[in-house]
Amino acid sequence: MQLTEAVAQRVTQAISRPRWKPADPMLSEMLLQKNADQNRQIVRWGIAAAVLSYVAYGVFDWFLFPDVAIRLVLTRLTLGFVFLALVEIVARRRFAVITLHYVAALAIVSGAIGWLLAALGTTHQAALAHFMIFGTVFILGANLFFNFRLWLSAISSATVTVAFVGAALFLLQAELATRLVLSTYFANCLVLSLYLSWRLSLERYQTFVHSLQAQIQEQAAIEKGQKLIEMADTDPLTGLKNRRAITREFSELRNDWGTDNDEIGVILIDVDYFKKYNDRLGHQAGDDCLTELARSFRETAALNHAVAGRYGGEEFVVLCKVAGRDHLRELTQQFCRAVEDLKIPHPDRGDKIDVVTISAGASLTRAEQSMELRVLLQEADRALYASKFSGRATFTIYDAQAIDQERATENLSELLKLAISKRLVSVVYQPICDVASGDVIGHESLMRLRDVDGSMISPAVFIPVAEQTGRIVELGMWLIDRVCADMMEHGLGAVVSANVSIVQLKAPNFPLRIADILGRHGMAPQKLALEITEGSDIFLEAQAARNIEQLHNLGVQIWLDDFGTGFAGLAWLRRFKFDVVKIDRSFLHDCQTSRGLSLLKDMVKLLRNLGHTVLVEGVETKEQQALLQGLGIQSIQGFLTGRPVPIEESNQAKAGLVA
Repeated sequence: MQLTEAVAQRVTQAISRPRWKPADPMLSEMLLQKNADQNRQIVRWGIAAAVLSYVAYGVFDWFLFPDVAIRLVLTRLTLGFVFLALVEIVARRRFAVITLHYVAALAIVSGAIGWLLAALGTTHQAALAHFMIFGTVFILGANLFFNFRLWLSAISSATVTVAFVGAALFLLQAELATRLVLSTYFANCLVLSLYLSWRLSLERYQTFVHSLQAQIQEQAAIEKGQKLIEMADTDPLTGLKNRRAITREFSELRNDWGTDNDEIGVILIDVDYFKKYNDRLGHQAGDDCLTELARSFRETAALNHAVAGRYGGEEFVVLCKVAGRDHLRELTQQFCRAVEDLKIPHPDRGDKIDVVTISAGASLTRAEQSMELRVLLQEADRALYASKFSGRATFTIYDAQAIDQERATENLSELLKLAISKRLVSVVYQPICDVASGDVIGHESLMRLRDVDGSMISPAVFIPVAEQTGRIVELGMWLIDRVCADMMEHGLGAVVSANVSIVQLKAPNFPLRIADILGRHGMAPQKLALEITEGSDIFLEAQAARNIEQLHNLGVQIWLDDFGTGFAGLAWLRRFKFDVVKIDRSFLHDCQTSRGLSLLKDMVKLLRNLGHTVLVEGVETKEQQALLQGLGIQSIQGFLTGRPVPIEESNQAKAGLVA
């Protein structure tokens, strides 16, 4: 039952009201209607039992009042069955409960007075004086048996009492003492049963009011919880679902996947030349533009039973169920056209188009592919990049063999050649924190690349190309050099980590170059950690394995990244003692299910038994932090403790904490 604010106010007033004051009429009516069907049954079965008892008492009439026995028995039978039929009709026709109570009260009064009038004509007055005592049954029945409202109980029982007292005092042929005793007895029964009726009614009312209060508090708690969940799952600017909510939506789609012939599609959307739009018109105009685009995405998604969310900045993501590539292509095109139809003016694009447009990349699940959102987003990101290199205002469906993507790779390769000299590459740092105290104990460094127009290029796009072309070696050394310089100048905690790929690890002089960088900056080797992603079996590469051993002997920490997502993790753990093992974020996010939680616990137990320090990535909520603390995890990393930011913003954040 959904309770209104008016009811809540009445409940609060009713609880604070003294007991001797009248009950709230609205709440009393709610109490009566709460168990309407149950009350109807009580009255129906109660009247049936009362009529049966009423008629059965006719046996005494034959023995005690033989002169009027036939009249008494006929009175009992007539009144009993008439009111039994009347109650049944009212109950079956679903009249209001109060109407049923009126009929039942009338039955009690009629049964009592009808019998009394018929019995007063007997010549056996002494027997009548004794048998009249049973008139209290009608008084007790009216007050205690049917859960009448107090006023109805009082009127019906008082009417019976007045009738029997009047008969005893003025019509019964007996001694005065007998008549006075009978009258006093009836009056006492009335008072006592009315008091009990009042107490029972009051207790029922108070219990109901307190149950309403508990229900109101529970409802308020549920609504508050729903608002908190909504806030946690909603992007504050656009009102769309955020990354966390999108991840959960994908998990639900994945759980339902296989029940039909549909595939899961992921569409990644980027607003074309949005930085120029912001720089020309200001951030408020930019926010208004994003809000308008979000409204369009929400409406288009709703028409196609899809889910739209904001992935960050000017990037949006759509999850959908599609029948195949053609269906995904049609749906992606709808989103592009919906934005063009908005006709939002863009004054500084630099091309022949003068309105805001979007570029999109899409991917969908395949039988031979991993069912992970991370993988689909990487593919959609690469397709999106292909759309940008195709001139923007278009879309691309991911295909590893597509010509457009090959052309994009070639263009990106040329861009990577200029990345360092043109200062297109930069570093951001994400804090690593102690799970118990929340103190920052280190940072992970992450490489960022922007295009010549200032737009950011996802690591999922440029890292694979850098590895394929060999550019990752120089970019990686630039990153480590920059990280060591920042560590010595700004202080980034006890350790700073950098990701290295198999291509870097296979370089013969890699350990010597690391040692040279450390010596040049005067940095202790143990303050640098190199993160190796569990993507391929590096121990099959003899040079890579030797380099790892040499780096470890040098004192550089070796961390295993994204543990659990590749095929070589357990083999690596048997062959090498990693300083830290980082459990991939997907295992933490799967803890919403009992199976996922059990899997995480088993992984932590395994790593502990092997003597590894455990770090969990992707921590976004206090609940996740508390869960990991309960599991005995030492350190965590994620949006809860800090997003990846440039060194300047990292220093500002630390200064704010100190202040």
